[in-house]
Amino acid sequence: MHQPENGPPHKRAKIGSQITAFTDAHDIKQALRTTQDASALSKALVALRSKLSLKPGEIITPHDERLSLAKLWMESSPAAQDLFDIWGKVNEMSTQVLVTSLLSSLLLLFSCHLPDHSYGVPIIKMVLSPQWSRKLNSYITGSHNEQILATLKLFTAISAFGSGRERKSVFEAFPWDNKNLPKLLYMRRRGKESERDDILDREDIRTYYVLFILSMVDQDAAPSIKSAFLEQRREKVLQVCWEGVWSDPKIKRTTKLGLFSEVTISHLLKLYDRAAAESVTGEHVPADVVHHFLLAICIHPGQGICFRDRGWYPRQTDEDGVADQDEFEGSRQKGTYTGKIYNKILANVLRALKVNEDPRQQELAFNITAACPELVAGYWSAASLTLEPRLSSKWIANISFAAQILSQPVPVHSFLLPGSNELYNPSPPPLSIIMGNLLPSVGTKALFTKGLQAASTPIVQHCTALALAKCLRKLSEVVRVFKMVEIALEEDEDEGQWSRQRREVEKEARRRVPELQVIVAFSQHFLASSNTTKHALLSESSQRLLWLYQECLPDVVAEARFEVGKLVLNLVEGSLASLSGDNEGGSTKQEDPQKEASNALQSVKHLHVLRLLSGSDQFAWAGKVASSSHTYLYVLLKTFCNSRVRALRTTLKELLQHVLSESVLFQEDPDEVEIWLAALPFHFVRRGQGTEAPDGAPLTDEVDAIVAFLDDCAQRCLKTPYRYMEAMSTLVQSSTSTPDIHRGELFASPLLMTVLEQVTAKVSGRLMTPSDTLAVFTFIRRLLVMLAAKQDDSGYHYLLAILDQLDNSVAAGQPFPDQPSICFGMRRELSIARACLRHLQDDSGCRAIEGPSNKTIATFLDRIEQVPVRGSYSRYEKRFRRCSSSCYLGRVSSSIGGCSHDDCVQLVGLASISDAKLSPSDISRLASVVLRFYEPALWALVDFLHPSNGHLWDSEILKHLPDWPPVDGAFGWVYFHCAPPQLQDQHVRGILLTVLYTDPVTLIRLENAIRLITRGITVSAGRHDLTAALLSLLSDVLARARSHLTEKDLRRLKATVIQCDDIQGLCVSQDLAVEVHEAIREFVAASFDPADAEDQALLSSIGSHWVETVAESLSSGRFDELRYAKPWVKFMGTEELLAVVDPIRANFGQESAMACEILEDVLDTLQYRTPRGSVPKISVSKLLELQVVLPGSTLLEGMLSATLVSQLPLGFDGQIVFAEGQPLSSVLSGTKPTRMSEPWFFPSDLISQLLGKGTWTDSTANTIVALLYSNPTSLRAYVTWLNSKRWSRLAIHTFASVFAAFLDRTALTGGDLSQVNDDVLHGLLNKLFPGERRHGSRLTRHLECIHKILELSGTGRARLVSALEARIQGIPITDFAFETTFLARKLLGVSGCGAFTTSIVDRALQWAVRHLSSDIADSEESNMAMENLKHVATWQESLKPHLVEPLLTTLVRRHLSDASILDLAVMLASKTPLKPVVVNRLLQNVLQHQHFVAVCGKHGTSSQRNQVTRLLDVLFRLHPPNSCQPSHIEPLFQVYGGTMSSPDRRLFSIMRLFEAEKCTSLSAFFSRWSPSPDATVSDALEVVQNFDPIYVLRTCLAFPLWRRFGEEKGWGDGPADDSMYDPLVVIGLSAQMLVECPPITPLGWVKVFRSNVVSLLIRCLSSKDPNICETALCQIASLLEIVQLRYTKPWVKFMTTEELLAMVDRIRANFGQESAMACEILEDVLGALQYRMPRGSVLKIPASKLLEFFLQGSTVRLFSLKDSPFPPFSQELNQPA
Repeated sequence: MHQPENGPPHKRAKIGSQITAFTDAHDIKQALRTTQDASALSKALVALRSKLSLKPGEIITPHDERLSLAKLWMESSPAAQDLFDIWGKVNEMSTQVLVTSLLSSLLLLFSCHLPDHSYGVPIIKMVLSPQWSRKLNSYITGSHNEQILATLKLFTAISAFGSGRERKSVFEAFPWDNKNLPKLLYMRRRGKESERDDILDREDIRTYYVLFILSMVDQDAAPSIKSAFLEQRREKVLQVCWEGVWSDPKIKRTTKLGLFSEVTISHLLKLYDRAAAESVTGEHVPADVVHHFLLAICIHPGQGICFRDRGWYPRQTDEDGVADQDEFEGSRQKGTYTGKIYNKILANVLRALKVNEDPRQQELAFNITAACPELVAGYWSAASLTLEPRLSSKWIANISFAAQILSQPVPVHSFLLPGSNELYNPSPPPLSIIMGNLLPSVGTKALFTKGLQAASTPIVQHCTALALAKCLRKLSEVVRVFKMVEIALEEDEDEGQWSRQRREVEKEARRRVPELQVIVAFSQHFLASSNTTKHALLSESSQRLLWLYQECLPDVVAEARFEVGKLVLNLVEGSLASLSGDNEGGSTKQEDPQKEASNALQSVKHLHVLRLLSGSDQFAWAGKVASSSHTYLYVLLKTFCNSRVRALRTTLKELLQHVLSESVLFQEDPDEVEIWLAALPFHFVRRGQGTEAPDGAPLTDEVDAIVAFLDDCAQRCLKTPYRYMEAMSTLVQSSTSTPDIHRGELFASPLLMTVLEQVTAKVSGRLMTPSDTLAVFTFIRRLLVMLAAKQDDSGYHYLLAILDQLDNSVAAGQPFPDQPSICFGMRRELSIARACLRHLQDDSGCRAIEGPSNKTIATFLDRIEQVPVRGSYSRYEKRFRRCSSSCYLGRVSSSIGGCSHDDCVQLVGLASISDAKLSPSDISRLASVVLRFYEPALWALVDFLHPSNGHLWDSEILKHLPDWPPVDGAFGWVYFHCAPPQLQDQHVRGILLTVLYTDPVTLIRLENAIRLITRGITVSAGRHDLTAALLSLLSDVLARARSHLTEKDLRRLKATVIQCDDIQGLCVSQDLAVEVHEAIREFVAASFDPADAEDQALLSSIGSHWVETVAESLSSGRFDELRYAKPWVKFMGTEELLAVVDPIRANFGQESAMACEILEDVLDTLQYRTPRGSVPKISVSKLLELQVVLPGSTLLEGMLSATLVSQLPLGFDGQIVFAEGQPLSSVLSGTKPTRMSEPWFFPSDLISQLLGKGTWTDSTANTIVALLYSNPTSLRAYVTWLNSKRWSRLAIHTFASVFAAFLDRTALTGGDLSQVNDDVLHGLLNKLFPGERRHGSRLTRHLECIHKILELSGTGRARLVSALEARIQGIPITDFAFETTFLARKLLGVSGCGAFTTSIVDRALQWAVRHLSSDIADSEESNMAMENLKHVATWQESLKPHLVEPLLTTLVRRHLSDASILDLAVMLASKTPLKPVVVNRLLQNVLQHQHFVAVCGKHGTSSQRNQVTRLLDVLFRLHPPNSCQPSHIEPLFQVYGGTMSSPDRRLFSIMRLFEAEKCTSLSAFFSRWSPSPDATVSDALEVVQNFDPIYVLRTCLAFPLWRRFGEEKGWGDGPADDSMYDPLVVIGLSAQMLVECPPITPLGWVKVFRSNVVSLLIRCLSSKDPNICETALCQIASLLEIVQLRYTKPWVKFMTTEELLAMVDRIRANFGQESAMACEILEDVLGALQYRMPRGSVLKIPASKLLEFFLQGSTVRLFSLKDSPFPPFSQELNQPA
C-alpha cells in the first residue's frame, strides 16, 4: 500500500497465511465460527476488518466489492448477528475492540447509499438496545484506550449514518452525564506529527469525541436534536465561559474580548426571546441563564467587557494619540457611536436591548448605564425609544425606563483627579454630557409639555410628571455637588470654571423644561378636593413639580406671575379632615383602603406645598384667604394643631418659625416663635362633638377657638405694632421700681400685649363663647408659663403683672354666671399659671382652687375600671372629648356597657373643670384607666394637674408616661411640679434629665431649661439644700449636653450659665454652706475643662477675683476662706498663678493645710501649662524655698527637676539614651557644660540629700543628673556615694540613668574612673550586665554604661574586660545576642579590647547560624543583633572560614529573599578566605534556588535583586578561574533584563568577567535570551525584535555618555535606571543579528525598525567612545547596503546593459561569503544579460571575473543555464593573463 511521503507508516496487523480472502458470505461465517480458538478468531476478525475498512474521504460506488460482500453477509446473518454472538461469548478485550470496529465499518459502508440503509438500521437497533448500550457505556468509562477509541468510532458512525437519521436515538443512549467524559478531550495520540497529515484523519480519542459532539449540531441535525443538546448544555457552556475564561487571570483580556465580541454578544441576546421554561421541572429558563451571565460580564467596571470610564468626562488620549486602555473606542452618532468612549461593545449592546419589552433586558440596560455613566449621554440618539406621549404600555415602559436612567446617582468619583481620592479636577465635565444625563436634547421640553397637558389620559400625565420630577431632582443633586466642588477648590463665584459651568447647566435646564405656566395649570386642574386615588396621585405629582421648580429653578418661579399664597388652599379644601383624623360618631369601622391611600397622598402633597412656601420669598402669610376674614396664618396654625404626621408638623413648624421670625411680631427674639407654637393645644387630644360641661355648656373644639383668636390678634398687631410695644413698655414701667428701665427693651413679643388686650375686651364684652374663652385662657396659661423659661428675674415680674390684669378681668364680674364650671376652669388656669411663675416661693396665693371631695369620683372609678375597652385606637389618628362633672359621671357610667378611647374624655375632664377634689390615689387610678383606653392622653392629664398639689409625684402617674417623645415644653411643666423635696431627690432629677434630653435636643430648649434652673437658684436663697440640688441638676444638664451639641453651641450654653448674675454671685461668694460649696465644686469640675482655652477665658473674671481674695485671706490669716477659691485655681491666668505663689510662701503657717492644697493646684496648673522643653516660670531658688511649704512633694520635685534640666545646653534634657543620639560629652567636648546663671544658690548638701533618699523617683534621678552637669562639686559627692555602695538598694533602671550622666560628665571633663574603687566597678559591671531579658532604652543605657566603664577605667581595663568576658562565656550562645554584639560594636575603637571583640564575633556567628536555621520569628532585638554583627565583622581583618561557611549556606538556602540578611552575607563573603569548592557550592545554592528567578526576576523587589546580585558578584570574583563556568553563567540570563539598573549592570559585569577569563563569547547565550521574560526566542533577530521600543527610546533620550567599550569598570559607575537598556547590550546584539540572521522578509524588517534599535545606533554616533561610534557606523552601513540590495532586486530587469555590467563590477568588489542577497542579485543580473544577448553571441565578461565569484564561494549557478553565452574557460585560460 502506498505510504504518504514523509508521513508515519500506518500500523497493520499481520495476517496469517492460513486466512484466505473473503469472497462470499459463506467464507465470513466459516471464519467466524472458530470461537473456540481465540487466536484464529482474532486473525479472522482482523482480516475481515481490513477487507471492509474505508480510507478517510474515500467515495464508495454502488458496485464496490466491499459493499457487495457486506450486503451478502447481512442477507445470511441479519443485523450482523454473528458479530453480536462473538461479542457476547468472548470476553477478551482485543476481540471486543475488533467487533466494535467491524460494526463501525459496516455502518460506514451501508450509510453511503440510501438503498443500503436497510442493512444498517437493524445493526443500530441492536447496538442501542439496553444490553449492548450498557456495554458500550462501560467501555467509555474504562481505562483501555483501544476500547474507548473503538466505542467512540462506533457512536460517531451511528450519528453520521444516513445523514443523521438515527441521531436522536444515539443522543438518548449516550452517557452525557458521565463524569469521565471531560478527560477524553485530553487523550491525544502521541508521536511526532507530519505537516502533511490531516489531523482529522489521525485516529485518536479526542478527535472522535469532538466529531461526535459536533455531529449533534451540524447542518444535517434535526432542530429538535440541536435544541435538546444545547438545552442541556447551555447553562454549562456559559458557566464554563465565566469560570474558565473570564475568571482566569492568565488569559489576556484582549483574547477574551476577541472571543466575546459584539457578534458573540448579539447571538447571546437572542436567548432573551426564550423566556419560558424548557424543562419538565419548570427550571432552566434560557433567558434567565443568559441574563445572569451578561450581568456578570457587563456591569462590573474593570471586569468582563466593561472598562472603567471617566464618568462624565470624555475619554482621554496620551501625547501620541494612543488611548489609555485597549483599543475599543466609539462615538455617538445616529444609530451608532463615533466619539471616543471606553465601552464601544457595551454601547452597541445597550442600543440593541429591548428595554420596553423585557424586564430582564431593562435591568441589564439600567445596570450598564449605572456602571458606565459615559454611555448615558449618547444613548438617547442611538436607542429606539419612542417618548412621544401616548396611551400605550410601550410608551409607559419607555418613559419609566428613561426616568430611571436619568435619575441615576451623580458619578462624584469621576470629578476627582485620576489616582486621587481627595483632589477634584479643576475642569468640569462638558456641558453636553451633563445635560445628556439630566435633560437630553431629544425634544424634552416639547414631550414633557405635551404629556402634562394630556388631560384626557391621566396616566400619561402621571408618568410624565414622575419623569420630570426625577430629572429635576437630578438637577438639584448636580447643582449641590458642583457647589461642593467649588468650595473644595476655593473657586471665585464669577470666574471659577465649576461655578460658570453650574450657571450654564441651570441656564440650559431652563430651556429644556416646560414653562412654569404649564405646571401651574396642571396643578390647578387638580386643586379641587376628591377622594379618588387617581386624583390624589395627580394632585401630589403636580405639587411636587411646583416645589421642585422652586428648589431647582427659583428664578423661573420668581419671573412668573404666580401667587404662591394660593397654594395654602390645598391645606383647606378637603385636607383638614384627613389630617385631624376625625371620625364623627365614634365609629371604629375600618376606613376604606382607597380612602386611606388618598389620605396618605394628601399628606405628601401638603409636604410639597409647605416646602414650596418655605422656599418662596413671595409668600405673604398675612394675606386674606378668599371669601374669608382669616389670613393664611389661620390655615397654617390650624393645620399645625390638627396634623398627626410628624413630618408635616416638623415642616409646618419650620415654615411658621421662618415667616413669623421675619415679621415685626418677633423681630426682637426670633426664637420666641417656638414657645408660642408649643403653647398651642396638643395635636393628639381634641374635644369631640356633643361634649358638654357639667352645667350643660357645650364644649367645642379648642383648636378653632385659639387659632381664630390668634389670627385676629396677629392682624391687629400688624396694623399698629408700635402701639402694643408702647403698651408693653408702660406695663414694664408700672410693674417695677427700677428707674433706669430702657423703653426699647421688650421681654416678649408685642403680640402678647395684643392677646392681653383682646382677651380682656372679649371677656368683659362677652364676645366669645364660654368654651372658646376657656380654651383661650388655657392657651394663655401655657404661653405665660413657657415664656418664663426665657426671662430673667425682672421678666417674671412683668409676666405676673399680665397675670394680675387677667385676674382682674375675671374677678371684675361674673363673665358667665350661667356656666359656673367655665368660670371655675378660667380661675384654675390662672391659678396654675401663678403657681408656676412663683415656683419654689413660699406664697399662699398660689394654692390650688379645688372643691370638696366627692364620693361619686370613687364610685365612678370603681365602675370604669371594670369596663372593657371597646374598639381599638391608633396613636396618631384618634381624638378625645373632654367633659365631665361629678353629677354627670354617675349618669354616664351607669349607661355604658363598654368604653373606648372616645369615652375616655370623662376621665380627663375630672382634671380640667370639675370642682371635685382628687386625691393622689384617685389620680393614680385615673392614669391607669387613661393608659388602658388611650395612652397619649396621659400628657393631657399631666397638663391639667395643679403644681401646688404635688399630685404628679405623690401619685404613680409618672411610671405610666409613654415611651414616645413628649410634647414641647414637657421639661418645664414637670419641673414646675417639683417642690424642694423632689428636686433634692436624685431619682427625680434623673427623670427631669430624661424628659429634657428626649429627641430632638436643641440649643434653645436647653437654654430655656437652664434659665428655669437658674431662676430656681435665685429664689432658693437661704435654702442651702435646695440650692445644692439645683446646682447638681445644672451640672448634669451641662455634662450631658456635650454628647448632643456642637462645640459652638456648647460654648454658648456655658456662657448662658456663667452670665447669670446669681451663678456668678455663688461662684465669687465667700460665705457658702458646705453643701452649696461642694455643689459648686462638682459643677465646675463637671462642666468646664481647665485645659480648654475657651472655658478658661469664660471663667477668667472669676479666677481674677479669687486671686485678690486669696492674697487678702493669707495676709489676714483667714485660711478657712481659701477653700472657696480652690475650685477656681485652675482657671486663673499664668501670671495670676505666679502672683499667688509669693503670698502663700510668705504667709505660710503650720495650720494652713488648705494653703498647701492650693499651692499644689497652682504648681500642677503651671506644670501642664508649660510646654515641653520650655523654661518653667518659677525659678530654682523659689522652688527650693517652697520645699519648706511642701516637704516631700513629688510635684514640686518634678518641677525642680524640669527647671534644672532646662538650664542644661539646648537640645539636651539629661536623659542619656545612646541609641537615640550621642552623649553630651561627644557633642560639647571642650565647651562650657552649663548655662546656669546662679549655680551658687544651690544648698551645698542638696545632692547629698537627694542621694540619701531611700527611694528614687524619676524626678529625683533627673534632679541629680542636672546637678551633676551643672555643679562641679556634685561629682565628688557622687563618687563618695558610689564607693559607699549604697546604690545597691536602688532599682537598676533608676540608678543607671544617673550613673550614665556621671560617666558622660566624667568623659566631658577628660577624667577617668580612678577615684572609684575596683570592687565597685566590678559590682557595677555585674549589676548592669543583664541577668535576665530586658528591652527598650533602659537596656541600651545599661550597655552603654558598661562601655563607658571600660573606656574610662584606665589601668584596670584589662581586669574588667577579662571579668566581662568570663561572664559572657558562661552564658549559652543562644542568649543575649544583642547585648554581646552591642558591646562588641561599642568597644571596637577601645584599646585592649581586640581579643574580646574577636571572641564576641565568633560567638555571634555561631548564634546567627542557629537563629537563622530555626523557625522562630525575627524580633527587633535579633534584627539589631544582625546589624551589630555586620558592623563588627566589617572592622575585622579576616573571619574564620569554618564559622562563616555554615552561616553563608544557611543564609542562601533559607533567606535568599531577605535583603537585609543578604547584606550580611555579602560582607561575610568579602571578608572570609573561602575555598574554591565552597564558593562553587554557594554559587550553585544561589543559582539553583527554587526562588532565584522569583527574587531576581521582574516580580522581585529592587532591594532583593540588588543584594542577590551583589552576593553573586562577590562570589564570582573570589576565584574567577573556578567560578566562571557555563553552568554558572547560563542561569543569569533568566534574570538578566539588559537595563541600566545596578543589578543588571552587575550581572553584565559578571558576564564580561566570564568572557575575559574563559576567552569565550557569550553570543550563543545571548541569541537565546529575551528582553521580555514571557517570550521565547531562537536567534538574535528575534531578540532584537523583542526589545521594548519605549525602553530603547528612553535609552536614546538619556544616552549614557560615560559608557565605554572594552573598559571594565565597576557596576556602580554612572546613574542607575531600570527603564532604559544598556546600549552595549543592544548594539552588540544588533551586530550579531546583522552577521548571523538578518531579516529576509518585509515584516521582519518592520519589526526591527519598530523596536527603535536603528534609532539607538544613530544615537550612538554621538558617543564619546570611538569604539561605540565605529561599531554603530558599521552597522548602519550594513543596514544601508542590505536595504539597498533588497530594494534593487525587483528593478534588475529594467536596467540597461551598461548598468547591469556596472552592477557586476560593484558586486565583485564588495562580495563576501555571507552575501546571500548579493548572490541572488548577481544571478538576476546574469540572467538579464543572457536574455538580452542574441543567440550564439558571446557576452564580453572576462572569465577571470566569473572565476573570482567561484573562488569566493558564490552559489550562482553560472553553468546551469542553457545556451550559455559565456565562452568556455579553456579558451579564456589559453589567452594571455
